[in-house]
Amino acid sequence: MFICSVKLATLRFVGIIVLSVTVLVGMTVFYTAEEPVLSGTDVRYDGMYTETDRRDFLAAVGYRATGDAKSTVEYTLPPTLDAVLLGYNELQKEQGFDLAKYTGKTLTRYTYEIENYEGHEGKVYANLITYRDRIVAADLTGEGNSFVRPLQ
Repeated sequence: MFICSVKLATLRFVGIIVLSVTVLVGMTVFYTAEEPVLSGTDVRYDGMYTETDRRDFLAAVGYRATGDAKSTVEYTLPPTLDAVLLGYNELQKEQGFDLAKYTGKTLTRYTYEIENYEGHEGKVYANLITYRDRIVAADLTGEGNSFVRPLQ
C-alpha cells in the first residue's frame, strides 16, 4: 500500500506554475507581431547589425545608397511625443511603424545618401531609425530638409 500526502501550499504552487505555462504558451501561439508594410515583397526589419544589412534593406525597398552611413546618431526618445514628433509619427504610421512604442528608449539613426531618387534636384537622404538592431522608423529627406517623406 502506497500513501502520498501533499500540502495545500504545494498544490497552490503547482497550480500557479501550470497556469503560468498555459498563459505563456497561449501568448506564443496566438500573438502575431504587427509588421510594417513598405512594399509588396518580403522585407526584413530586424537583424540590422551592419552597414551591409542596412544597405540591403534600402535596396529591398528600391533605393541605392552611395556608400556607408553619412552619419550615425544615438538619441533617447522623450517619454511623451511633442507636436513635432507626433507629426513625424503620423508619417511613420503610414508605413506601419509607430514610435509611440519606443518613448523613453534610446534609438539610433543611420543616414544614407540615396543616388537613385527621382524628382528632386538636390541630394536625398534615407534615415533608418533602429532600436536593438530592428528598424522602427524610416524616411526620405531632401537636402536642407526641403521635404520629409515615407520610404514608399
